[in-house]
Amino acid sequence: MAKKKTASKIKTKAEFNFDFDDNSSKSAKRSAKKNLKKIGTGGIIAVVCLLIIGVVGGIFSLKYFTRNDCFNLLGKDEITLMLGETYTDESVYAVSFGRDVSDKVYIDTNLKTNERGEYYADEVGTYYIVYKVDDIKYDKLFTVQRIRLITFVEASEDDVVVD
Repeated sequence: MAKKKTASKIKTKAEFNFDFDDNSSKSAKRSAKKNLKKIGTGGIIAVVCLLIIGVVGGIFSLKYFTRNDCFNLLGKDEITLMLGETYTDESVYAVSFGRDVSDKVYIDTNLKTNERGEYYADEVGTYYIVYKVDDIKYDKLFTVQRIRLITFVEASEDDVVVD
């Protein structure tokens, strides 16, 4: 005569092992079916509808709160200067989730700066100023940056002004 199993092992997705005897397993299944009948199809439809309404409401709220967001260069994005001239930075204007975050802008550049904070170069060439914002939207969610190119050229004899 075959021996009847009194316990069965169930493995969950989290890889835990639980021991249930046959009566506990059957009781849990009956309880789950009974609770599902209590909720009914109408309850399930209501839960799905509320979920959809929540997601759509969240999307519209996000669009509303970010409608005026921007990250714009102030002034020109390409500038040409004579070697020996300096450039005073016009910076950027940044709004994230409806609030001004322009004070969180940080700059990366290959230009030199003088004691007045003006940019200059010792050699002819094209240089850059890269603007980034330390903010959740422009730095953490999306990597957004603005770049200004500054080209320094040799001064020609036509450019020299004699007083």
